[in-house]
Amino acid sequence: ASLSSLNYGWNYGVTNLPGDVITKCAAGPQHTILGLPSCLPTSDATWGLVISAFPIGALAGAISCTHFANAYGRKAVLLYSNVLSILGGLLFGVSVNAPMLLIARFLVGVAQGCANGTFTNYVAEISTPRARNTLGSVIQFSTCIGTMMSQLLALGLTVPPLWRVLFAITGVISLIHMALLTMCVESPKWLVSKDRIDEARNALQRLRKSADCTEEFNTLVNTVHAEMGPNAYTATIYDVVRGKTPDNLRHQLLIAVLGMAFQQLSGISGVSFFSTKLFNSITNAPTHSTKPTLAQILTGMVSTIGTLAALFGIAMAGYFGRRTLLIFSHMAMAISSILISVGSVKGYNVLAIAMVFVFYCVYIVGAGSIPWVFPAEMTPIYAVSAISAVSGSIAYASVFAIGMAFAPLMDVLKGYTFLLFAATNLAASVLFFFLLPETKDKRVTEMIRIHSVGVHNVMKRKYRAELYSEKDKECM
Repeated sequence: ASLSSLNYGWNYGVTNLPGDVITKCAAGPQHTILGLPSCLPTSDATWGLVISAFPIGALAGAISCTHFANAYGRKAVLLYSNVLSILGGLLFGVSVNAPMLLIARFLVGVAQGCANGTFTNYVAEISTPRARNTLGSVIQFSTCIGTMMSQLLALGLTVPPLWRVLFAITGVISLIHMALLTMCVESPKWLVSKDRIDEARNALQRLRKSADCTEEFNTLVNTVHAEMGPNAYTATIYDVVRGKTPDNLRHQLLIAVLGMAFQQLSGISGVSFFSTKLFNSITNAPTHSTKPTLAQILTGMVSTIGTLAALFGIAMAGYFGRRTLLIFSHMAMAISSILISVGSVKGYNVLAIAMVFVFYCVYIVGAGSIPWVFPAEMTPIYAVSAISAVSGSIAYASVFAIGMAFAPLMDVLKGYTFLLFAATNLAASVLFFFLLPETKDKRVTEMIRIHSVGVHNVMKRKYRAELYSEKDKECM
């Protein structure tokens, strides 16, 4: 199931390196190869729209798939969202102009927006409190692998007509994803909500293997029938935004929205989409070349080291809480942003480049993965999909905004650009210190009971939840 995140990472990073070959015909004058143009000359603004079509499509997917995930199941949505990615991959391969590339990017964006939000809920519903610590980090790890693969392969696939193959690989990933999903079980929680009790029991037993989880299953049935049965209330996006839910979920909604907004306002989208441009500005290297430049090689190195950082983050998730890692991540990004600006302005190229690497790694350890799991860890089942859709929409809208604004900001502010991100990361650290509760090893039901009281300062003692009991350990 995590291949949905890998595909997201692939499409997130695939446009970084081949942009000049496609839009500026850096490999030579436009000519025809197998009936298709070798390049698609277009303006920087139009290419920016092509890049940003992916997060806009993801925004549409996150909003539209809430209903389908509730009606047809988590696994079904993960499975069939791949069809759009396959169509997008085919369109990439035969595009003859920028609008066709834009439509293809939009289609794969819808698919990944739909799959990503569903996948986070799926992980939370099939895992135990202890397993969530690791499985939640798998989202970012898979994303990093996808980004790394796209940028490393791009070093050899940017020349015509191979850039078409590079873009179309998203369809191949989706085909593999569909095949592997047939071996996964449906969410036991969703099955119980549809009164498919025997299927739910079998699914849970497959997930827990030889453990006797009769007590866990009985608790699951009682909880889900109360919150998510056939006649139970299911919150819409309108309900959670207007506060029209049985529980006061304003705090959960605020944390989910802030987590996703600050994830992108940290500056990571600028680094991911425009790292080649960023490194060119630091090193003053040529911007157009048919061979891998120093900036492109550094970009590939960033994604590779970022993948190693994701592995480190998975290990750290088992020792430190989500709150600790997220606050650390934003504080470290604030410091890195200041040093990137200092290095750029003063001409300390080694410092600036090194801090870009640090920035990317500390983002992955905390801010890259943790905001995705907030809704499912402290929200009633009836509202998880709606709050996930809202927070996911904020994330993709922010990706679009930063993707469109970063290059113009760099042109105007030059080396001072990252001072803006230093301020946003510092603000995130302060807000999360007072608003974000620790969810590591905590029961979802306990988190819901404590924090469904409106916006509050979690530093007060009465808002601290207990860890899981010893009785739970057999199924963990």
